[in-house]
Order: sequence, then structure tokens, then C-alpha cells
Amino acid sequence: MRKHFDPDGLSKLGNLELIAKQVVEGFLTGRHRSPYHGFSVEYLDHRPYTPGDEIRSIDWKILARTDKYHVKLFEDETNLRATILLDCSKSMAFQHSGKLSKLTYGSYLAAALTHLMLRQNDAVGLVLFDTAVRQYLPPKAKPTQFRRVLELLEPEASPGDTDVGSVLHEVAERIRRRGLVILISDCIDDVASIASGLQHFKHNAHEVLVFQVMDDAELTFPYDRLTRFQDMEGLGKVVANPKSLRGRYLARIQEFLEGVRATCFERDIGYQLANTNEPYDQFLAAYLEKRSRIG
Repeated sequence: MRKHFDPDGLSKLGNLELIAKQVVEGFLTGRHRSPYHGFSVEYLDHRPYTPGDEIRSIDWKILARTDKYHVKLFEDETNLRATILLDCSKSMAFQHSGKLSKLTYGSYLAAALTHLMLRQNDAVGLVLFDTAVRQYLPPKAKPTQFRRVLELLEPEASPGDTDVGSVLHEVAERIRRRGLVILISDCIDDVASIASGLQHFKHNAHEVLVFQVMDDAELTFPYDRLTRFQDMEGLGKVVANPKSLRGRYLARIQEFLEGVRATCFERDIGYQLANTNEPYDQFLAAYLEKRSRIG
């Protein structure tokens, strides 16, 4: 269950926080105040009192016992509600020279992001998909949510293809409250279809991040000898001399990556290419630091 929970890697992330750029529903003092604050919500936990907290939220019983001020934290009093979408299709199983598969790398990213956001009192949910949604865990801010996410992050890659676009539309219809949506995928699909799905989230006022996970071999084509190549999401196979293919392949892969990147840029969607050669903790720490500087 804890295969994708790496305490050493998580510790390298320090105190970096994933902060939503736009107003999201929820509440955390000094961040985003919820329009629903004061309504009936589910009690979650306590946190230390900070200047600006309402006096009525102080837990007087804890004060009497410990002589320290704490306020009651409710589930709807979170900084944001995030949903992580992890692609489990056949192409995500690709790995080269014994390194992490794209799916394992993406699972580590999902676990690390869940840990960080729950530590910030954010609500986090998880979606596993290929051609359709296979697992759906709604966002929660409870401490037990991390264990539930880890239990789901044991997926084997699907034997089938993917349909990122249709899955994005399906999930967009399920998520009623605006928040943060994080897509972790190699995005090997029709770019126009992906663009349509991402636009659905933007139309519903969500903030969206895309982590496009690619194996280094997919990006550099390091093959020299006569090689049998197999379509990762199909039955096609071909034996070819890599030297005769390298130029055309690299041009096509750059065109594909640029298409996904441009799709995100045009819609004000955060985008980052993740190379599985780079340790996931270093990749995530660098991204979050850059994100904090952009504000």
C-alpha cells in the first residue's frame, strides 16, 4: 500500500505549498474565505489559532486543558478542493533500461501532491482512468484520505488504449464545486480531443495543471541497432533501423509536445513536461518553487 509513499523524497520538498492561483471554494485563514462559511459542515480537526480567526471558532475546552488557543477546522474550511487524474492506460507502462515506468512515476507524483495538499488542510481526490474512469475517490480533507489514495495507487497499466478527452469531459461533469484539477498523463491521444476536455474544466471555472509524463527514451530516441518497435496503444509492430527514423521521429515528437503545450498555454492552463529520468521529488520541488514565484 505504501509503495508510492517515499518519506525521503517528500522531505526534500520542504515547506513548499501548492497554492491555487484563482479563487476557489473553501476557507483557510489568510487565504480564501468560503462563501459558505457558517453553514452546517462536517467537523474535521483542530489547528492553532492565528490572528484574524473568528472568536466563535475557538475551542474553549482545549484552551482550558492546554492553555493554548486552537480553532475548530471543518471539512469545508479548506484552502482548495483538488482532484488528481492519473492516466493508467497501456502507454503509461512504458519504461526504458529498467527505470521507472511512466505510470509508477505518475503514481509517485500523485502521492507526493496528495501528501502536500492534505498537510495544507486541502481536500484531495483521485481519478484513475484509461478509456473511461476506473476509480473515483471524491475530494476529502480528512487525515485518512492519504491512506485511501495510497490504497488506490497500486494500479497495473490497462491492456487497452486511452481516451483522455472523453474522460476529462466525464470528470468535469462529476465535479460540481470549482477547485484545482491536476492531470498526470503522457497525453498520447488526439490533441484536439484533449483540448476540448481541458476547456470543459476551464468553462466550469476550475484551475487546471497538466503534468505530461514522458520516458527519456521517448524524448531522445537513443536506439542505434536494428530494433523492433511496438505501438504502445495498438497492435502494430515494425522492425527498423533507428538511424533512418531518428530525424523524423524527433520532429514528430516535438510537434506533439508543442501541440499539448500550446493547448495549455492558450487556455491559461499550467503545464510541465516531466522526464522520468529526473527524480520525481526534484521535479516537483522545482515546479512548486517556480509556481510560488509566479504567484
